[in-house]
Amino acid sequence: MTSKKETEKEKEKEKEKETKITQKENEKETETETEKLKEKDIKKGHYTLDFDPEQKHPLQNKWTMWVDGYSGSRNWGEDMKKILDFETVEDFWGMFNNLVSVSKLKNGTNFHLFKYGIKPEWEDSGNISGGKWNLRINRSVSKLEDLWLDTVLSLIGERFEPKEEICGAVVSIRNSGDRIALWTKTASKKDVQLEIGKIWKKDLQLRGIRLSYLTHKKALSTNKRGGLEATYEL
Repeated sequence: MTSKKETEKEKEKEKEKETKITQKENEKETETETEKLKEKDIKKGHYTLDFDPEQKHPLQNKWTMWVDGYSGSRNWGEDMKKILDFETVEDFWGMFNNLVSVSKLKNGTNFHLFKYGIKPEWEDSGNISGGKWNLRINRSVSKLEDLWLDTVLSLIGERFEPKEEICGAVVSIRNSGDRIALWTKTASKKDVQLEIGKIWKKDLQLRGIRLSYLTHKKALSTNKRGGLEATYEL
């Protein structure tokens, strides 16, 4: 005969067995529900950060990319060509990813990225009272493509304050050394220009590299052969 204790133990074992079975069934149901939710999430685009291919993300400003120097003309601006006006993140990347890499441009070529309505010329009303921060790049240790991309992203990402002081940026390919310039609107505002220069220097991680600022008026009126004295330096 089976004792009372043995009967109770058997009941406990059966109960534990049933509990384990129930837990497994619940786990399977949970996994199934989780898979269903994942499928719904994927369909909704949750795994692409709610990406909607029909939706574009506007930038705070409209911009224009220009190129010149590709024809070899010696007259400034003669072969200036507008590449594209853009005002969304998607249109920017669609353009930028299909441009020739700046490291592959031939000597004398320039890319200009400027706010819409401002031409990349000293004489333009948006530039005439301004100047530019200049970065000279030693080609032997050049990271030109990264520096240019970081500059462009800082521009369209509105990293600089005050925003209305920013006109655009230029990358210039030269045998003597490549250059990137950040153009600003009001050269006489020293504190503003120094702050913009500091932000640019920080964004590009330019430790131990000197930046110089030159007004457009000085550049236009000074004999280049005699050298140009910087208006500000960092």
